[in-house]
Amino acid sequence: MSKVNTSVIPPRACRETATSDAFEQTFERLSSRYPSGSRTSTFPHIVASPVHYERDFAYPLLVWLHDSGKTESEVFEVMPKISTRNYVAVAPRGLSSQKKRVVRSAVNGKIVDEKCWIEPIYDWPETDEAVSEAENLVFDSIAEAQNKYRLNSRRVFILGRGSGGAMALRVAMRNPREFAGVVCIDGALPTGDSAPFRNWRHLRDLPLLLTTSDVPSASVPKLDKDALRLYHTAGLTVLVRQYNEERRSPGGRQDRMDAILADVNRWIMERATNPQAPVSELLPRRSTNDARQSEV
Repeated sequence: MSKVNTSVIPPRACRETATSDAFEQTFERLSSRYPSGSRTSTFPHIVASPVHYERDFAYPLLVWLHDSGKTESEVFEVMPKISTRNYVAVAPRGLSSQKKRVVRSAVNGKIVDEKCWIEPIYDWPETDEAVSEAENLVFDSIAEAQNKYRLNSRRVFILGRGSGGAMALRVAMRNPREFAGVVCIDGALPTGDSAPFRNWRHLRDLPLLLTTSDVPSASVPKLDKDALRLYHTAGLTVLVRQYNEERRSPGGRQDRMDAILADVNRWIMERATNPQAPVSELLPRRSTNDARQSEV
């Protein structure tokens, strides 16, 4: 297995890689999925290998889609909390987008916008063109991981956080036979688009894990109950887990995410080793208030 030459990596990238030295970071050109000459730009992505990689074992593959404003390096934050041994992971960078930033201040008892600017970010927009582009990125990333490591092609899971979780749902629901499961962490359910249900018969075999919170916020949107009813009507297998943040604790938000990722590992491993198991048996019920679950 080739090693990264840290002498040519910018200092910041070296620090990011050092946080999870069990993984490799690679940036490569687009795969042959695109016709020759159709693209000239690079295809930034990360392929993360498990600790003590065994060449004779076919690993499950996790495709991670980062949150809005993040990059593919977010995989270094989440994979150690999921597992450093059980999976190969790949994370493509999102699409170029923009976000409005506002600095507000109080003037004569009123809140006014003091400064506004547009900041370039990487995100997963929900336009038809962006969804198609995201599909290309996902399947190109899968192809790159398959070229490097031995994978079980029937154990490919797609997961993401925030806008990445919402896009993971869209991509998986449009291509249900390509994935063994999808995890949407604190993402909004796709609405206003009937296209994901065009393969509704195959969608019934696609397990979905959704996470939410007891108090919706800017980072954890409220799940659309009408959309959940639609999922139920279509006969989809959806497990909804509610994780409550301990607001009095300084590390409450991180503790909540750690609990989510630990449960994601259990859920995926059950699906990878026993795909016919009832979804209600895949996660332990917690006796505390940090997580609640329901099956749709």
